Order: sequence, then structure tokens, then C-alpha cells
Amino acid sequence: AESIVKQYAASNNYNNGDDSFSEVDPAVLHIISQLVELQQDQETIFGDSTNGNTRLPQQVEKSLLSPSQTMLQSRRQVCELYERTKTRMSSLSGGANVDMPFVPYRAACLALLGGAESISEVSVLESSGLVKTVEDYLYASLWHALHLADTTSSIGGEGGLQNVSRAVARLGKLVNQWGPSYFEQQDDFGDVSASSAVAAAAGVASAAQKMPVSGGWAYTLPLLASQQYATALAYLAEAGGGLGLLQATHVGVLMDAAGLSVSDYSNASNVPSQTLVPMLVASFSASLQGLDAEAALKYLVLLSSKGKFVKEQVQRLLLETRQFEILAGKLASDGSRSNAALDSYFSKSHVSSILADGANVAIQSGKPADAAELLVLSGHFGALFTLMNRELAAYLVASTQEE
Repeated sequence: AESIVKQYAASNNYNNGDDSFSEVDPAVLHIISQLVELQQDQETIFGDSTNGNTRLPQQVEKSLLSPSQTMLQSRRQVCELYERTKTRMSSLSGGANVDMPFVPYRAACLALLGGAESISEVSVLESSGLVKTVEDYLYASLWHALHLADTTSSIGGEGGLQNVSRAVARLGKLVNQWGPSYFEQQDDFGDVSASSAVAAAAGVASAAQKMPVSGGWAYTLPLLASQQYATALAYLAEAGGGLGLLQATHVGVLMDAAGLSVSDYSNASNVPSQTLVPMLVASFSASLQGLDAEAALKYLVLLSSKGKFVKEQVQRLLLETRQFEILAGKLASDGSRSNAALDSYFSKSHVSSILADGANVAIQSGKPADAAELLVLSGHFGALFTLMNRELAAYLVASTQEE
């Protein structure tokens, strides 16, 4: 806010004798005061913070989406000033030998403060210098979207945010249409193969790919900013290689734990992806299991709400790593099982069920030795004897036929 006022005050260095541009309009000071009051001691005006961990987070009572009447009045005054400045710009552009480079900057600042137009899409404001990068464009677009809240809507609530929703959905559609090539520079690709962890977890031999130097974040951040969460995480895991998979998994888990919808927002629908986060976690867990089966298990149990999926993935982990003692423990002389990593996350009965079902999968896969060991650890000794009799019978039949 102080920077904007200083830039306004500095405009008299370029006024060429026109005093109408050399003073800061009271409307500008009023809106800046309103914004300062709104932010208070927060690190950002967009939400509450802990103020450098000096206090607990607090619920924000007022926001840019629910401005006070005083702020709305200040916005209207700034918007009127913006329209007058634009008109003045048009008249000055037609004059001879008139060089007033600060005028587009002033107009762009007024557009930002009043929310009249998105400075990222007004051609006459291109020379203001405020929108130079992708980040500038996203910020300007989302800042303008916040000013579209209809505080006079008779239905209020979400109904008053329909214009905001449309603006965000439009931005998300644009980012998706532009694609990664628009954000990842063509010479920003190294020789490191991407998606190796995902491909390995899925058992698919992917074609050789090149990973962008940004690790995929150059496109992921615009996607996140425009609330294209599912596409953002999927792209990061795909383009960023093993590190990208790690990052996408952790971001997805945090979003899911916070209750955020891991989906691509659009004005038509906002259906959360039911499979993306589980698949990210499963893929990252699979990339760890060769080095540390217990660490791989810790990631799988983060999906506690996905009961059947977690059970299937734990069984896969058991059978693929064959780390039975680490994961399922070992049998004591009294027949009890102990020292199992699974016992830290599941009840004894649940672990027994997982092991028994895993044994059935092993039998179907033609791995009777693994099945027998899992049945012993699960305490299903009746099923173990049945398996042994079946294998013995098959052996005897095979021996008889050979004779």
C-alpha cells in the first residue's frame, strides 16, 4: 500500500506541467486504508495467519469476498477515478509530443484497487509494466475475481459468489488449454527420465521421457492457482519423476486430510477424484518398498478411510516384498504373533484377516510356500493343513503319473 502511494507521489516527476496527475486522490487513500484495516497483522490479506507463530490462527471475520459497505463505497469512487483516467489516457495518446509513461501505471493501479477490470486483459494497460510474468497474470486475474462477489445478491452465500466462480473456472479452462508447453520453456528439459516411479509401480515400461528443469512446477503452480487440483497433482507426478511423485503424494495427502476436494474446479461441476490420491500414495509406496517395506507401509495407512483399497495394497506389499517378519511379525513358541509393523496400525484380528486374505491371493498366484507362511502368521492353522493336504495330493498324483 505504501509503495502504491509513493509511486503516485512520484508521478509529479513526469507530469509535464499537468497538475491533475501530481496528487493522490482521496479515494485512493480511502481504499488503501480499508485494505490495511482488513489485513491488520496478517502476513497476507487473503487469510488469517499466526503472525509469525506469535498466536494461534483466528477466523477472519471480514474478507475481500465480504467487504464492508465503506470498502464498497471506496471501490466505487476508485472505479470512477479509473474511468476518468482511462478517458484522459485516450486524449493524451492523440496529442503531439506528449510523453507521460506514468499514466498507464496509475490507471493500472486504479484498476487493481477498485476492481473495475482485470489489468491482465485490458490492452491499454499493457504498458503499465504490472503484468510481466505468468505469476503476474494469475495474480491479477484472481485479484479481479475476488472483486466480482455480488454482495447485494438476494440469495446471498454461494449465490453471491457465482461471478467469482465463473471467473475462476474460466481461468482454469485457459490454463488447461494452454498446456505445459506454454509454461515449461522448450529449452528447460534435461536428460533425466520422468515417471519412472509411477511406471514401475504400475508395472508399465514407459517410453523415455525428459523431465523439465522446473521439476514440473512451472505448470503445476498455475494449475493449483486456478484450482485445477487433480490435473496439477497428476502432471507433477508424471513430469517430475521420482521427486515429482513424492511431492504430488504429500500435497495430495495434505489436501485430503484438510478436507479439500482434490478435483478440477469448473463452473459446471466439482466432482472430487476418488482415485487420484490413493493411486499417488500406492505408487509412491511401491517406489519405497524395495528399500524400506516398513516405510512403504506407513504411507499406505495414511489412506485409513479407503478400507478395501488399503487392505489390497498391504497384501500386495506383503507378497511383492516377502518381508513377512518385518511386516507381519514372527511366531512365538505359544503360537502367538509379535513384533509386527502391521500391529501398529491395525487390530490383531484385522491383521489376521489381512494375512489370511493375502494367503488366498498367494495360492491363486501359484505361491503355496508364501501362502503357508502367511497362514501360520495369521493363526489359521486349519486352512494351513488344508493347503498342505492339497499340495501333498497334487504331488502324489504327479509322482504316480510319472511312474
